[in-house]
Amino acid sequence: MQIILNPNQFDVILTENLFGDILSDEGSVISGSIGLLASASVGEENAMFEPIHGSYPQAKGKDIANPIASILSVAMLLEHFGLAEEAMAVKKAVDKSLKKGVVTPDLKENSQFGTNQVGDFIAHNIVDIEDDVLMNDENIDLGKSTII
Repeated sequence: MQIILNPNQFDVILTENLFGDILSDEGSVISGSIGLLASASVGEENAMFEPIHGSYPQAKGKDIANPIASILSVAMLLEHFGLAEEAMAVKKAVDKSLKKGVVTPDLKENSQFGTNQVGDFIAHNIVDIEDDVLMNDENIDLGKSTII
């Protein structure tokens, strides 16, 4: 109950796998989509970074899966290896995608963007985060992320 009522009180929650799955699914309601939540399992010698949601076989071939959790998992991986600047570039590109509305339908019901377009938009903006001046917002509204 507390994770939903007051999520800011938690920094880390340590739990066994089944209960962790339940909490992460409940917590996804706070962010608006399970497709936004990255995770890490870090041990003394090994670490694994992945979205909290696991596989999504129902989306195979439909270009509807939200890639943001996978991308943010990469940002966590970069931080784990001490690449803070690179991790921040990834996070800023994701933030830009969210602010510009370049998102999959799980976040914006009538979105014209699919998995590939969202991923491509974010990838481009990791490299060129300052491209706001040259971005044609009209094309984004039409479902294209053309940079001019």
